[in-house]
Amino acid sequence: MEDPSRAFDLVLLEFLVCLLSKKPLRYEASTTELINDKLEIAFPIINGDPNMILQATRMTHQNKKKKWGSTRS
Repeated sequence: MEDPSRAFDLVLLEFLVCLLSKKPLRYEASTTELINDKLEIAFPIINGDPNMILQATRMTHQNKKKKWGSTRS
């Protein structure tokens, strides 16, 4: 269980970016994660500390299929 005295500091969102895309992340309070919506990955936050190690990420939409063929010319 997460320690309430170690809540995630939202000010960090101004400085943290996704390691893969270098784009800003979105905080999701319900799952306590930092989300990259475009890449559909989530970085966990443990006791207020974001775990930015790529091996710790999870896919947010594992079953979502993309149609690449319709966007290629």
